[in-house]
Amino acid sequence: MSEIKFDQEVYLIEDEIVNQMTALPMFFGRDPVFIRLLTLFMTRKFLTQKMLQRITGLSAGKISEELNLLLEMDLIEKADISKKGKIIYSAESAGLILYKFSKTIINRMIKWKQDLEELKIELEKNKNLLENEKGYNRILELNNFFLDIIEKYKKPFARMDKKLSSSNKP
Repeated sequence: MSEIKFDQEVYLIEDEIVNQMTALPMFFGRDPVFIRLLTLFMTRKFLTQKMLQRITGLSAGKISEELNLLLEMDLIEKADISKKGKIIYSAESAGLILYKFSKTIINRMIKWKQDLEELKIELEKNKNLLENEKGYNRILELNNFFLDIIEKYKKPFARMDKKLSSSNKP
């Protein structure tokens, strides 16, 4: 698979997309390399490790590490493996990539749900003892906020998953 050469303006647009994605709260704390590679898959669809090295200037080890993370998160897939072992990675549409990434955030929060519910019970059980402590009300508000968010987004993601799986059936 040979690399496609783009007009310089395309590279500028890709850089602008990276900047926009970096500014999104959903990518807060993410390695900029992760965001850059994710963007490249959104704009180019099919890439090899060598192509990513040429485009980014990063080492094979760093590219491999990030590709494994993207694979683990199901944001990309191995589209093809040549007889020589060269792997071509691909991604679905930008919308599906962002959906899947958003879903990983919600799934992480769902794993915390039981702990958050236990914390809420403890905070309410010990209210008389703790309510005058600095930050008590804020902690209780944040805990309730996260519990509400989990419930609010869990159902729409489940419905979307159901729709996506039914649309993928032959």
